[in-house]
Amino acid sequence: MAKEFVLDASVTLRWALHDGSATDRTYADKVLESLAEHIVVVPALWSTEIVHVLRCAEQSGKLGEAAVTGFIYQLGHLPIRTDSAAPAGLQLAVAAVSREFRLTGYDAQYLELARRLNLPLATLDRDLRKAAKKAGVSLHPISSDRA
Repeated sequence: MAKEFVLDASVTLRWALHDGSATDRTYADKVLESLAEHIVVVPALWSTEIVHVLRCAEQSGKLGEAAVTGFIYQLGHLPIRTDSAAPAGLQLAVAAVSREFRLTGYDAQYLELARRLNLPLATLDRDLRKAAKKAGVSLHPISSDRA
């Protein structure tokens, strides 16, 4: 059985936008390479976040329509599973995580999912990384050069 981890949109978007620091791009590339041996789990919010940022990049001229469409198509061929077994009271759980770790509701969904499924989290978001550490959630891939 393949290993699983939770993937934040911040990592996914590096694959399309090729922006951020060299360290961030290297981390995102390592995460992408790890999909040969892993399955990704994402909250339902993930696809909306991806489309929103890609469309903003398209509207600003950073990406063309073909690039956006192609990237979305490529994502459909990756081992990505949307969490459909969200427990009753998910909003309350996300609100509690958001409150406890001072995260946005968006970021709290990723941490809640990683905690609930006891999976590592792949993210480039500094606040989310700090919250994961406080919550006892490991980061994927485990790398000593990320804070």
